[in-house]
Amino acid sequence: MQLNAMVLGVTENHQTFPGMRVVSPEQWGPDLGLAAGGTWREIIGPRAGASCRSLYAIDLGPGAATRPLAHAGEAVYYVVGGTATVTEHLAGGGAAGHELGEGAMAHIRPGSVYTLAAETGARLVGGPSPVDPALGTAPAHLAAEPGVTTYHRDRPGLLVPFISADARLVVWLGAGAVTANMNYVVLEPGERNREHVHAESEDTIHILAGHGTAENVTTGEKFPFGPGDTIHIEIGYWHAVAADQGERVVSVGGPCPADTDMLRAAGVDVDALPLTLR
Repeated sequence: MQLNAMVLGVTENHQTFPGMRVVSPEQWGPDLGLAAGGTWREIIGPRAGASCRSLYAIDLGPGAATRPLAHAGEAVYYVVGGTATVTEHLAGGGAAGHELGEGAMAHIRPGSVYTLAAETGARLVGGPSPVDPALGTAPAHLAAEPGVTTYHRDRPGLLVPFISADARLVVWLGAGAVTANMNYVVLEPGERNREHVHAESEDTIHILAGHGTAENVTTGEKFPFGPGDTIHIEIGYWHAVAADQGERVVSVGGPCPADTDMLRAAGVDVDALPLTLR
């Protein structure tokens, strides 16, 4: 995988810097019209120059539903609030619904056709990883096998203490997510990541709660952030996140594709996993 080109200047309301940006809700893209009775807005994706992960803010009002979606690659979603249902549509007319409450995550395998809906309303963040340039195009055919797996932030597959004392890998390589994974990370007041780099992954961190500072260690720049902001780090930049404002910082996201070097540093026998990036 090649390093992304560095982008300077201002493009479509996204102020970008070499290696790192912080995107506020005021900078999200317009509604893409993918959800009847709701909105689907880009936080990080092709508009922002990302290629490895897209992250969208999905707000589903009562009774809202998306159009059927499918991607050549994987996708992953996190339920920020409310209750959503992800329904996968199978060849032969079959369908399987999965109810997702706050804190739940859903991983979608390549080619699976699915819709997101909410009876009483829900907010989600997520999307296809890698970026899907054909997002919203009607699926060409239905999959024969189920492709949706659900998870929850309180049932992590792996803890990574050098990220924080409470860093949970939930949708990760060990669970079969190669390109679309989702971590849940808590930084207590005064806590800071160990400085680290992802040699082949973009890192996207969506802040659910708390104020702190994102640090581009490679360039020496520091960026304040707060709830609703999203930190995006390009491939190959050393970085850290600090809860240095006296508040507990909670986030979801992480590197995409899976960072095997980070997993090895956490003690994972990557070569023994059924799916790897080797």
